[in-house]
Amino acid sequence: ADGRMNNVDLRDGFMVDGQPRVLVAASNRTDKTIAFYFLNPATRRLSRAGDPVPTGFSDPYGLCMYAGPSGHYVFVNNGGDGLHRQWRVTAAGGQSVAEPVRDIPVGSQAEGCAADDETGALYIAEEGGGFFRYSALPDGGTERREIDRVDGPNGLKADIEGVEIWTGRDGKGYLVLSNQGADNYAVYRREGDNAFVGLFHIGADPDRGIDGASETDGLDVVSAPLGAKFPDGLLVVQDGRNLSPREKQNFKFVSWRDVAGALGLD
Repeated sequence: ADGRMNNVDLRDGFMVDGQPRVLVAASNRTDKTIAFYFLNPATRRLSRAGDPVPTGFSDPYGLCMYAGPSGHYVFVNNGGDGLHRQWRVTAAGGQSVAEPVRDIPVGSQAEGCAADDETGALYIAEEGGGFFRYSALPDGGTERREIDRVDGPNGLKADIEGVEIWTGRDGKGYLVLSNQGADNYAVYRREGDNAFVGLFHIGADPDRGIDGASETDGLDVVSAPLGAKFPDGLLVVQDGRNLSPREKQNFKFVSWRDVAGALGLD
């Protein structure tokens, strides 16, 4: 009812009247705004966190959030040209308010992005071009470093899409990138120059009647232990094509331990 939401992210520790809240942001393609909500972890329900924020974009597309030393931020990009805009989000009168602080031109259409709260890095996937690292800081400018490239040495094929971060200790961990054009996923090191680690597929599990994953747009990864099934965290990917059984898109849950085992990760 609130509109056609495209990308979503969340951060905890957003202070409202002296109390920490979980802030959720989504790009709304219906009214071309950023929609903000508070999440109640006990009820798992959302409530409006404030008025929608106009983006000034013709098509608000990808979105990610960053929580750093200077506060909470949200990045939204424009479909088509890939322009990213960064907003600072604060609380006033018990509600969220946002003001733009920076524009980041990418060059062409880009959707997937992820910000590392600990290192201050911002990762952006240009769908038919490069996989880049920027600064997530509001005064970080537009400088970037290319990590990888479509049709480069590591098997990336257009489009490259969702990206997220599995956070380990002491700044270590891994980046996971949806290599949609090849129906697989690329993994890079979080630390240093984000060295390429390898590719993996999510195959079918015939015994459970679950098909593999393909045409993945969005994904997310959690590094916290989530019980016996997901002791080292959880990877969730959108599956755009379902054949067995034939149905609309759904999401596949994969134990991070299986990913780590397949690639020989630490």
